[in-house]
Amino acid sequence: MNTKRNDNNLIDKLTNDEQYALSYIQSVHPAWAEAFNSILLESRDKISQRLITSMHRENLVNCRDYSEIIDINQLPFSIDTPHTNVLKISFPQAQRQLYAPILGQHAFDRINVTGPFYFAQNNEYDRVLHPSEVLSCILLEAPHLDNKASMQFKEDMDNSVANMAIALSYQAYTLTDYNEPLCELIFSSDDPYLRSEQAVVEGHPLHPGAKLRKGMTPETAIAYSSEFANNIKMQFILIHKKIAKAQTLNNDYNESVYKCFNGLRDAAVSSLSNDDVNHYYAMAVHPWQYDEILKQDYIHEIEQGLIIPIDYELDYFAGLSFRTLMPKLPETLPHIKLSTNVHITGEIRTLSEQTTINGPQVTKILNDIKDKDHLFHNIMADTIDELAGIHFYNSQDAQSLQTIKSEQLGTLFRENIYNIIQSNTTPMIPSSLVANYINHSEMPIWTLIKKYAEAHQLENYEEASMAWMHAYAKALIDLALPLYVKYGIALEAHLQNSIVTFKHDSSIDKMYIRDFEGLRIDEKYLNSMGYATDTFHEKSLILTDQSQTVFNKVFYSSIQNHLGELIVAIAQSSESKTLESLIWSMISQILHEKLHEISQTMDNSSRIKSIESILFASKIDYKCVTTMRLEDEADYYTYIKVDNPLYRPEA
Repeated sequence: MNTKRNDNNLIDKLTNDEQYALSYIQSVHPAWAEAFNSILLESRDKISQRLITSMHRENLVNCRDYSEIIDINQLPFSIDTPHTNVLKISFPQAQRQLYAPILGQHAFDRINVTGPFYFAQNNEYDRVLHPSEVLSCILLEAPHLDNKASMQFKEDMDNSVANMAIALSYQAYTLTDYNEPLCELIFSSDDPYLRSEQAVVEGHPLHPGAKLRKGMTPETAIAYSSEFANNIKMQFILIHKKIAKAQTLNNDYNESVYKCFNGLRDAAVSSLSNDDVNHYYAMAVHPWQYDEILKQDYIHEIEQGLIIPIDYELDYFAGLSFRTLMPKLPETLPHIKLSTNVHITGEIRTLSEQTTINGPQVTKILNDIKDKDHLFHNIMADTIDELAGIHFYNSQDAQSLQTIKSEQLGTLFRENIYNIIQSNTTPMIPSSLVANYINHSEMPIWTLIKKYAEAHQLENYEEASMAWMHAYAKALIDLALPLYVKYGIALEAHLQNSIVTFKHDSSIDKMYIRDFEGLRIDEKYLNSMGYATDTFHEKSLILTDQSQTVFNKVFYSSIQNHLGELIVAIAQSSESKTLESLIWSMISQILHEKLHEISQTMDNSSRIKSIESILFASKIDYKCVTTMRLEDEADYYTYIKVDNPLYRPEA
């Protein structure tokens, strides 16, 4: 087979997003720009990797049916890779074959691939230089997908590549003098939790739009994204009570907010009289939203004095979730989730009305359940309170504007993690457990398990992995499973919506689940358990009568995503060919035992049996993140059946 171009060719053309990013970085720091250029192809590969992995797993355009795994020695050309197996995907209409080196094969029919990737056609081969080349093949196979949705998807990948390169090059440039494992960098920082959020520079591990920041310039993306660790000046406004709706967990809204933020009420009074201030709510606004949206879309309300910007700002920092900001230790003010009109991983991240109104109410229900039901006593897991929420609401707005303007201006206050953890533990976001950085490939989860093995004098890494993962999985399952089975509440407990604290021996102390925006509740079932939902927001998407939707939510986020990503990472660090399946068998047993424990506290045996028949079936649903984007199905989920590692023949 002839060589059309080789791997060492420089990228001959930048996309608009890449050129825009490079031009800005060159203007602020030439050395950083050099790093950007050197890492750009790797950044493109990382987005291609997500696309190839997901399209194969989802059997998008039947590419899984047209694929095979071959030995590296079967290739008629050489690939610069240390891996011995290659995924070959044929595209009949394009008359091309895609070759992707295999990093590993894992549960739920997952094949992880890694660059460089190659196309073969007419006895020539090309290195894949951009994920859009793979997308072009998909669209040739399925012309009906060549539409507005796929065009936006291509733009999203272009934007993700550029932002991936910005993030990776910044990390490479700023961490030049560091060579210890990432876990050590996190644990030794002044604020380990914040540092763990900032350590996740590659974004969603499976989403082709992993680093999407559409709507922002490179300058603002750098200013407001977590990996750059910039101080963000949180803005505050007063909003008249007649154009806002608020909800709190306890007490009056203003009482709760003013109690949290020292000097905020004084700043409010200085803008109004002491009497007039009682007619307004105080709310926080993301500085990007403050500059780009508030001053344009709410100018009428500002001119009327219904919205009043006040002279009060606080130092906050972005978390991994772009729109959730937090203070840095020793400050322990609330974490704040905010509206931002920025397109991230498939959605514009404004804040829905239901999120601000329902968050404190969901918190109240969860706290009551945890207090009264002994299933939640003496477990290593808890939820994090959502203290208060508020959103703009002007009943005089035209219907076409009402929801848009409400969702563009919303605030949710959440309890700071440092106010609820044990003082001798270290908190981390689980997403950081599977991260690394350019100077050290050791993931924090590997470091923790090795230290756990040493502390407990275990003979080998595999034994330590089983013991460490048992405690970790049990903590998550002890909270998520009974809430779902007994109350119909499916927490969205994926890696990004969780916080885990670790003891000195690196074992888990406690797991905390946060963020109730994306959970699902089987409304009738929860009502039957004595919990009313009639005061929830009338547009509540979290309330459903579709039991399968509720199951899929808890299973995908907790088991497939959260535990699944950790187990893949552990498997990658071990020479054992059976460790991954052994861990999944162990988790299957934990789930089985927990279901039995739950069954002893409820009379509905048919519900338990029904859940067991799905949970332990030979096949189970997997959410198709790429298919959903290309078919423009953002408002509902698409699933495909995959092999279930939890399978129990007796279920």
